[in-house]
Amino acid sequence: MNLYWVYDLPNSIFAILTILFFITIALSGLIFLRKFISLRVIPQAHNDIVSFFMSGMGAIYGITLGLIAVGAWENFNSVDEVVAKESASLAALYQDISVIKGAQGDTLKEELREYTHFVIEKAWPSQRQGILPVGGTSRLAKFQKTLLSVEPTSKIQEISLQEALGQYNTMLILRRQRLQSVTQGLPAAIWYVIIFGAILNIVITWFFKTDSFRVHILMTAMFAALLGSLVFLVAAMDNPFRGEFSVGSDAFELVLENMK
Repeated sequence: MNLYWVYDLPNSIFAILTILFFITIALSGLIFLRKFISLRVIPQAHNDIVSFFMSGMGAIYGITLGLIAVGAWENFNSVDEVVAKESASLAALYQDISVIKGAQGDTLKEELREYTHFVIEKAWPSQRQGILPVGGTSRLAKFQKTLLSVEPTSKIQEISLQEALGQYNTMLILRRQRLQSVTQGLPAAIWYVIIFGAILNIVITWFFKTDSFRVHILMTAMFAALLGSLVFLVAAMDNPFRGEFSVGSDAFELVLENMK
Protein backbone atom coordinates (compact mmCIF):
# COMPACT_ATOMS: atom_id res chain seq x y z
CA MET A 1 0.00 0.00 0.00
CA ASN A 2 1.47 3.34 -1.09
CA LEU A 3 1.21 5.96 1.67
CA TYR A 4 3.37 8.61 0.02
CA TRP A 5 0.27 10.74 -0.52
CA VAL A 6 0.66 11.91 3.09
CA TYR A 7 3.68 13.98 1.99
CA ASP A 8 1.36 16.09 -0.16
CA LEU A 9 -0.42 17.26 2.99
CA PRO A 10 0.66 20.18 5.16
CA ASN A 11 2.70 19.04 8.15
CA SER A 12 -0.03 20.12 10.55
CA ILE A 13 -2.60 17.88 8.83
CA PHE A 14 -0.08 15.05 8.50
CA ALA A 15 0.68 15.24 12.23
CA ILE A 16 -2.99 15.38 13.24
CA LEU A 17 -3.89 12.37 11.08
CA THR A 18 -1.00 10.34 12.49
CA ILE A 19 -1.89 11.18 16.08
CA LEU A 20 -5.60 10.50 15.50
CA PHE A 21 -4.75 7.14 13.94
CA PHE A 22 -3.02 5.95 17.10
CA ILE A 23 -5.60 7.49 19.42
CA THR A 24 -8.37 5.71 17.52
CA ILE A 25 -6.62 2.36 17.87
CA ALA A 26 -5.94 3.00 21.55
CA LEU A 27 -9.47 4.01 22.54
CA SER A 28 -11.17 1.39 20.36
CA GLY A 29 -9.23 -1.43 22.00
CA LEU A 30 -9.66 0.04 25.46
CA ILE A 31 -13.44 0.31 25.17
CA PHE A 32 -13.71 -3.18 23.67
CA LEU A 33 -11.62 -4.87 26.40
CA ARG A 34 -12.72 -2.78 29.40
CA LYS A 35 -15.44 -5.12 30.64
CA PHE A 36 -13.35 -8.24 29.99
CA ILE A 37 -10.39 -6.96 32.01
CA SER A 38 -12.55 -5.61 34.86
CA LEU A 39 -14.09 -9.02 35.48
CA ARG A 40 -10.85 -11.02 35.42
CA VAL A 41 -8.17 -9.09 37.31
CA ILE A 42 -7.05 -8.63 40.89
CA PRO A 43 -6.33 -4.89 41.20
CA GLN A 44 -3.67 -5.10 43.88
CA ALA A 45 -1.26 -7.33 41.98
CA HIS A 46 -2.48 -6.78 38.44
CA ASN A 47 -1.39 -3.15 37.95
CA ASP A 48 2.09 -3.86 39.31
CA ILE A 49 2.59 -6.61 36.73
CA VAL A 50 1.28 -4.41 33.89
CA SER A 51 3.57 -1.56 34.99
CA PHE A 52 6.57 -3.89 34.95
CA PHE A 53 5.90 -5.02 31.39
CA MET A 54 5.07 -1.51 30.22
CA SER A 55 8.32 -0.12 31.63
CA GLY A 56 10.39 -2.79 29.89
CA MET A 57 8.61 -2.51 26.55
CA GLY A 58 8.61 1.29 26.70
CA ALA A 59 12.33 1.44 27.38
CA ILE A 60 13.20 -0.93 24.52
CA TYR A 61 10.87 0.83 22.08
CA GLY A 62 11.97 4.31 23.17
CA ILE A 63 15.65 3.55 22.64
CA THR A 64 14.95 1.93 19.27
CA LEU A 65 12.75 4.77 18.05
CA GLY A 66 15.24 7.35 19.31
CA LEU A 67 18.08 5.78 17.36
CA ILE A 68 15.93 5.63 14.23
CA ALA A 69 14.93 9.30 14.65
CA VAL A 70 18.56 10.37 15.09
CA GLY A 71 19.54 8.40 11.98
CA ALA A 72 16.74 10.01 9.96
CA TRP A 73 17.80 13.48 11.13
CA GLU A 74 21.45 12.85 10.29
CA ASN A 75 20.45 11.58 6.83
CA PHE A 76 18.31 14.70 6.28
CA ASN A 77 21.21 16.95 7.25
CA SER A 78 23.67 15.07 5.03
CA VAL A 79 21.37 15.46 2.01
CA ASP A 80 20.95 19.16 2.77
CA GLU A 81 24.74 19.49 2.94
CA VAL A 82 25.19 17.72 -0.40
CA VAL A 83 22.70 20.12 -2.03
CA ALA A 84 24.52 23.13 -0.54
CA LYS A 85 27.88 21.87 -1.81
CA GLU A 86 26.47 21.10 -5.26
CA SER A 87 25.06 24.60 -5.61
CA ALA A 88 28.34 26.11 -4.40
CA SER A 89 30.25 24.05 -6.96
CA LEU A 90 27.84 25.22 -9.66
CA ALA A 91 28.41 28.85 -8.67
CA ALA A 92 32.19 28.36 -8.71
CA LEU A 93 31.96 26.73 -12.16
CA TYR A 94 30.04 29.71 -13.49
CA GLN A 95 32.72 32.05 -12.18
CA ASP A 96 35.47 29.99 -13.81
CA ILE A 97 33.86 30.02 -17.25
CA SER A 98 33.20 33.78 -16.99
CA VAL A 99 36.88 34.29 -17.87
CA ILE A 100 36.26 32.74 -21.29
CA LYS A 101 35.27 35.51 -23.66
CA GLY A 102 33.53 35.52 -27.02
CA ALA A 103 30.83 33.27 -28.40
CA GLN A 104 32.06 30.16 -26.59
CA GLY A 105 32.00 31.94 -23.23
CA ASP A 106 28.47 33.21 -23.83
CA THR A 107 27.35 29.75 -24.90
CA LEU A 108 28.84 28.14 -21.80
CA LYS A 109 27.14 30.62 -19.47
CA GLU A 110 23.82 30.24 -21.24
CA GLU A 111 23.99 26.43 -21.07
CA LEU A 112 24.81 26.56 -17.36
CA ARG A 113 21.92 28.95 -16.72
CA GLU A 114 19.64 26.63 -18.67
CA TYR A 115 20.75 23.69 -16.54
CA THR A 116 20.17 25.66 -13.32
CA HIS A 117 16.66 26.58 -14.53
CA PHE A 118 16.06 22.89 -15.21
CA VAL A 119 17.15 21.86 -11.70
CA ILE A 120 14.83 24.40 -10.07
CA GLU A 121 11.79 24.17 -12.33
CA LYS A 122 11.85 20.54 -13.50
CA ALA A 123 14.15 18.41 -11.34
CA TRP A 124 12.98 19.60 -7.93
CA PRO A 125 9.24 19.05 -8.51
CA SER A 126 10.05 15.53 -9.73
CA GLN A 127 12.22 14.87 -6.69
CA ARG A 128 9.38 15.99 -4.40
CA GLN A 129 7.30 13.21 -5.96
CA GLY A 130 10.06 10.65 -5.44
CA ILE A 131 10.80 10.52 -9.19
CA LEU A 132 14.30 10.72 -10.62
CA PRO A 133 14.39 13.75 -12.94
CA VAL A 134 15.11 13.14 -16.62
CA GLY A 135 16.91 15.69 -18.78
CA GLY A 136 19.74 16.90 -16.58
CA THR A 137 22.31 14.46 -17.96
CA SER A 138 21.78 15.55 -21.58
CA ARG A 139 22.11 19.21 -20.63
CA LEU A 140 25.34 18.60 -18.75
CA ALA A 141 26.70 16.52 -21.62
CA LYS A 142 26.03 19.42 -23.96
CA PHE A 143 27.79 21.80 -21.59
CA GLN A 144 30.75 19.43 -21.26
CA LYS A 145 31.11 19.16 -25.04
CA THR A 146 31.24 22.95 -25.35
CA LEU A 147 33.68 23.26 -22.45
CA LEU A 148 36.09 20.70 -23.90
CA SER A 149 36.05 22.47 -27.26
CA VAL A 150 37.46 25.68 -25.78
CA GLU A 151 41.00 26.54 -26.81
CA PRO A 152 42.54 28.87 -24.19
CA THR A 153 44.20 31.96 -25.62
CA SER A 154 46.01 33.07 -22.47
CA LYS A 155 47.55 31.63 -19.34
CA ILE A 156 44.64 32.95 -17.27
CA GLN A 157 42.13 31.22 -19.50
CA GLU A 158 44.14 28.00 -19.35
CA ILE A 159 44.14 28.05 -15.54
CA SER A 160 40.44 28.96 -15.43
CA LEU A 161 39.62 26.15 -17.85
CA GLN A 162 41.43 23.63 -15.67
CA GLU A 163 39.60 24.93 -12.60
CA ALA A 164 36.30 24.75 -14.48
CA LEU A 165 36.91 21.11 -15.40
CA GLY A 166 37.70 20.32 -11.76
CA GLN A 167 34.55 22.07 -10.52
CA TYR A 168 32.51 20.35 -13.20
CA ASN A 169 33.67 16.91 -12.05
CA THR A 170 32.97 17.82 -8.43
CA MET A 171 29.49 18.99 -9.35
CA LEU A 172 28.82 15.71 -11.17
CA ILE A 173 29.77 13.71 -8.08
CA LEU A 174 27.55 15.82 -5.82
CA ARG A 175 24.70 15.64 -8.32
CA ARG A 176 24.93 11.85 -8.31
CA GLN A 177 24.76 11.84 -4.51
CA ARG A 178 21.68 14.07 -4.62
CA LEU A 179 19.92 11.84 -7.13
CA GLN A 180 20.68 8.77 -5.05
CA SER A 181 18.86 10.44 -2.15
CA VAL A 182 15.65 11.00 -4.14
CA THR A 183 14.35 7.48 -3.49
CA GLN A 184 16.18 7.09 -0.20
CA GLY A 185 14.17 6.28 2.93
CA LEU A 186 13.78 3.84 5.78
CA PRO A 187 13.31 0.22 4.65
CA ALA A 188 9.81 -1.19 4.97
CA ALA A 189 11.01 -3.64 7.65
CA ILE A 190 11.97 -0.75 9.93
CA TRP A 191 8.58 0.88 9.45
CA TYR A 192 6.90 -2.41 10.36
CA VAL A 193 8.89 -2.45 13.59
CA ILE A 194 8.01 1.20 14.34
CA ILE A 195 4.27 0.71 13.83
CA PHE A 196 4.09 -2.71 15.48
CA GLY A 197 6.10 -1.50 18.48
CA ALA A 198 3.85 1.54 18.91
CA ILE A 199 0.72 -0.62 18.82
CA LEU A 200 2.19 -3.08 21.34
CA ASN A 201 2.92 -0.23 23.74
CA ILE A 202 -0.66 0.97 23.33
CA VAL A 203 -2.09 -2.50 23.90
CA ILE A 204 -0.32 -2.81 27.27
CA THR A 205 -2.20 0.28 28.53
CA TRP A 206 -5.51 -1.54 28.03
CA PHE A 207 -4.70 -3.98 30.83
CA PHE A 208 -4.54 -1.42 33.62
CA LYS A 209 -7.36 -1.60 36.16
CA THR A 210 -8.59 1.86 37.20
CA ASP A 211 -11.55 3.01 39.28
CA SER A 212 -12.31 5.85 36.87
CA PHE A 213 -12.81 4.86 33.25
CA ARG A 214 -12.61 8.50 32.16
CA VAL A 215 -9.13 8.81 33.66
CA HIS A 216 -8.11 5.59 31.93
CA ILE A 217 -9.36 6.94 28.60
CA LEU A 218 -7.54 10.25 29.09
CA MET A 219 -4.21 8.62 30.02
CA THR A 220 -4.43 6.13 27.15
CA ALA A 221 -5.24 8.89 24.65
CA MET A 222 -2.31 11.00 25.88
CA PHE A 223 0.06 8.05 25.62
CA ALA A 224 -1.17 7.23 22.09
CA ALA A 225 -0.83 10.90 21.08
CA LEU A 226 2.79 10.90 22.24
CA LEU A 227 3.58 7.78 20.22
CA GLY A 228 1.78 9.23 17.20
CA SER A 229 3.77 12.47 17.36
CA LEU A 230 7.05 10.55 17.52
CA VAL A 231 6.09 8.38 14.54
CA PHE A 232 5.12 11.54 12.63
CA LEU A 233 8.52 13.08 13.42
CA VAL A 234 10.37 10.11 11.93
CA ALA A 235 8.07 10.03 8.89
CA ALA A 236 8.49 13.76 8.22
CA MET A 237 12.29 13.41 8.11
CA ASP A 238 12.39 10.03 6.36
CA ASN A 239 12.32 11.29 2.75
CA PRO A 240 14.56 14.38 2.48
CA PHE A 241 12.95 15.73 -0.71
CA ARG A 242 9.29 14.95 0.07
CA GLY A 243 6.74 16.77 2.14
CA GLU A 244 6.57 20.23 3.66
CA PHE A 245 9.66 19.55 5.80
CA SER A 246 12.15 18.85 3.04
CA VAL A 247 15.33 20.02 1.36
CA GLY A 248 14.41 22.85 -1.00
CA SER A 249 15.98 24.39 -4.08
CA ASP A 250 16.76 27.70 -2.33
CA ALA A 251 20.51 27.30 -2.77
CA PHE A 252 20.15 26.85 -6.54
CA GLU A 253 17.75 29.79 -6.77
CA LEU A 254 20.37 32.01 -5.13
CA VAL A 255 23.00 30.79 -7.61
CA LEU A 256 20.65 31.51 -10.52
CA GLU A 257 20.03 35.00 -9.20
CA ASN A 258 23.79 35.64 -9.15
CA MET A 259 24.07 34.31 -12.70
CA LYS A 260 21.71 37.01 -13.90
